[in-house]
Amino acid sequence: MMSSTTDVSLSRLEQVYSPLGDYLRSVSSNEDAVLSFAEVESLIGRSLPQQARSKLMWWQSVPRQPQSRAWLRADRRADADLTAETVTFVFEVFVRNNPLERIQRIRANWLGYARTSLSIPPRDAHDPHVELGWWEPHEVYLLHLPASSQFKVGLTRIGSKRLAAVGGARAHVVDRITMANRWAALVVEHHVLELAWDAWEQPDRFATGDKGETERWNDWLVPPPLSVVRDSLVDHRALPGWDVTVIRSGS
Repeated sequence: MMSSTTDVSLSRLEQVYSPLGDYLRSVSSNEDAVLSFAEVESLIGRSLPQQARSKLMWWQSVPRQPQSRAWLRADRRADADLTAETVTFVFEVFVRNNPLERIQRIRANWLGYARTSLSIPPRDAHDPHVELGWWEPHEVYLLHLPASSQFKVGLTRIGSKRLAAVGGARAHVVDRITMANRWAALVVEHHVLELAWDAWEQPDRFATGDKGETERWNDWLVPPPLSVVRDSLVDHRALPGWDVTVIRSGS
């Protein structure tokens, strides 16, 4: 059974649980929706996974789980009883605590850590950040997402499939630039966002973060070429680690 209101933008797993969300939206917000596990299975047209009957964690109301997003989108919180095999969906509007000011503070902390790392480049391949590959070349990219009329900036390892994962088939790579290491790439990424904060757009409240949703802004603001941003960072480019690349042993 598939929901008549299935959103094609949902992931395949989210679509599995869409009929449950449709049902919950039909229940008055003044009432709890109490369902047996069997009734949930009847709604979605398939058996629940074993974890749903053995682990309360499966019923946690957190956006990172595709099944949770089904009831969160209906503004419900799940309270499961594994012994009775029932779940009560309580009306509760989900609000994510990610205002622009909080995002800016996080990004500022990342920039400070990147500057510290660039001030003290590794002396050998035994540095823990070298072993993580963070001193290997990274690419800063700028995507245009026509479906949402947004730009997105991000960084990734060279050769990674990250761009396809975050942008999807219709995303257009506007610009890209290779930096000597992750820290230098993070500095460039940060300063592109600094130029774009005025057009920044709040992510969907159910965004999981795995597609860089906090690094997007309305495309009325067109950023300068990444090379121009890089060349403007005179103080950062003077740091000892700016042009340093250290390859992991065995790579």
